Amino acid sequence: MIQEREMVKMLVRGGHVIFDPAAGTDGVIEDAGVAISTDGKILAVAPFKDLASRFPDAPVEGDPGYAVVPGLIDAHSHGMGLSYFELGVGYDHLEYWNTVIPGIHRPDPHLDALWCAVKHIRSGCTTIHHMGGASSVEDVQTRISAYEKLNLRWAFSLTVKDQNFLTYEDDSFIPGLPEELRDEAEELFDRDKKRLHSNYFSTFDEIYRRYHSPESPVGLGPMGPQWCSPDLLVKIRAEAESKDARIHMHAIQTPYQNEAIFRRYASSGVSHLAEMGFLGPDLTLGHGVWMSEYDIGLLADTGCSVTHHPACNLNMRNGILPAAYLLSKDVPVALGIDGKGLNDDEDMLAEMRLAEKLHRLADMHPGSSPRVTPARLLQMATSTGAEVLGMQDVCGTLKRGKAADMALIDLTPDPYVHPDATPQQRIVMQKDRDDVRTVIIGGEVVMREGEIQGIDEEKLTAELIDSISASDRAGSRRRVELLQKLRPYILQHFEKYRPLPDRIPPFYPVNRRQWH
Repeated sequence: MIQEREMVKMLVRGGHVIFDPAAGTDGVIEDAGVAISTDGKILAVAPFKDLASRFPDAPVEGDPGYAVVPGLIDAHSHGMGLSYFELGVGYDHLEYWNTVIPGIHRPDPHLDALWCAVKHIRSGCTTIHHMGGASSVEDVQTRISAYEKLNLRWAFSLTVKDQNFLTYEDDSFIPGLPEELRDEAEELFDRDKKRLHSNYFSTFDEIYRRYHSPESPVGLGPMGPQWCSPDLLVKIRAEAESKDARIHMHAIQTPYQNEAIFRRYASSGVSHLAEMGFLGPDLTLGHGVWMSEYDIGLLADTGCSVTHHPACNLNMRNGILPAAYLLSKDVPVALGIDGKGLNDDEDMLAEMRLAEKLHRLADMHPGSSPRVTPARLLQMATSTGAEVLGMQDVCGTLKRGKAADMALIDLTPDPYVHPDATPQQRIVMQKDRDDVRTVIIGGEVVMREGEIQGIDEEKLTAELIDSISASDRAGSRRRVELLQKLRPYILQHFEKYRPLPDRIPPFYPVNRRQWH
């Protein structure tokens, strides 16, 4: 019979072990440790002296000056190691930006995803939700293999859209183009929806068959209600229910998107989805910046969740998600970087800090306290992230039987911190990725004292840069040139929209044009 002490691979020690971020101060044990079993699962969380007595021969990672937290979870990413800024495009309104980014020449997808994994691990992230399209199963394998090389846990959602490739009303926009551009614009994208749907679902079926498991869930990723026909959404809903797969949809990111749906369906984006029976507890909406109180009520009633991307929403000039109001209605809100973080370094700690500052504006009454607290943000970046990915039984907390995914963050005062400050406050208010010292995923140390294990970062970055210069640029040249010609007409089209009337009050009192 195997003795219990023989089942232990290592002990992880910290001055604070935050085993359940949703429990606030009750979810923290002081001067504690985590016992990790040989199968990479958590065997016990307890005061360190008790674990050291129980498992005297176990090697120890960590230090009393560290906080041990569940591995952070980027609940919405596109797996890009090099950002759009780094590749020379920068950020702007999505409606304009979509006419520019086809000109980007991205590096080799495996190397790109590998660099993305390195950046995530450096900030204490142990799980990434990769949203991406694919022409084949091999395209997906290219990226998954990069994450698995560094043991980064992943979820994958296969993205798709079948309409409105140039504007949100292509059926009226394209016929109105000058004749010399009209035919070229028609040929720019495959408009055979039957073929597009068939290819999408056959690819999804194969990816799901090969890779889906509780530890690596595969889901559906419709790009947004303005980009997906009702027919496609009906099929996606049916596919999700038949496979018990989750759906993660970009939605209500910009005011123009919501306005376009009003123009077509006389409903908001969320109401349109509700009328189709698309909402449900298996649906997560990415962004959701321009939802109304009524929309948020629909999400609450149907059990939907939202991912919040504060830096992306600022970079892309989207606005600010009404996260405080969503939380007040018990809508689960997770955190995602969306490949457009504050410093272009995929830093989940920086993302939490930015969110904490943004949402202090939600209520400016002198006697009120912010709803989006450091403790809540750590929950959003861990247990809620696991929940919206369907991975709540795998990761997100440090509890017996869960995967041993954790980050060790140095909380040593520099030079002093008041003893009343909680570890959650100190992590969110003060720490950055340089304070993440060690990262463990599935019981394997993937970063120790700031050094990524099993990879030559200098060699990787050299190969990454070489792959950009070696990319084939001829294939996209025609599309880029055509989009340059179409850009003035696309921007003129959006000038007809009026999504921002002054009479509608905002969720957050940022400033005002007049006092009386």
